[in-house]
Amino acid sequence: MTETLTPPTVAAGADSPLALLFDIALEIGVQGEDEQRDNAETAALDHVWNAYPDTLGKALDDDDWSGRPAVPGAVLEPSAVAYLDGGLWLHHSSDDDQEQDVLTLIAPCTCGNGYVDTVLDGERDLLQVLTDLRATGGRFPHDSGWPDCDSQRRLRAWGDARP
Repeated sequence: MTETLTPPTVAAGADSPLALLFDIALEIGVQGEDEQRDNAETAALDHVWNAYPDTLGKALDDDDWSGRPAVPGAVLEPSAVAYLDGGLWLHHSSDDDQEQDVLTLIAPCTCGNGYVDTVLDGERDLLQVLTDLRATGGRFPHDSGWPDCDSQRRLRAWGDARP
């Protein structure tokens, strides 16, 4: 015979430790968008200063980063972007599963129809990518084996996707 279990009703007295814990969880449990933006910018700065001290750490400061809040429906965590010039961007996010920073360089494709991105693996990798990009005027070489660059979302100068 199967019985249906009725969950107990949680009744917390106004001055009880449980009521206090409920109040604390309500206050700090969910970050607002402004706090997410600020934390994303701080995380990007911290990562750049620690992992790229001789390059990005010298070239970027806190005013260069723009935080973005999470997009729950798209399963996107808070992130930060920095516009470098010439159509090149940096995107920083934290991989919550592995608690590691992910820094991606986004640059126009030589075909002129979209952007190509590459995840950076430290300062040496950045220096190699920059050396390669310098030879192509700051653009990633088009590879016909990649998805059509024109189908990727293009960015305006301030970072919003074009319709």
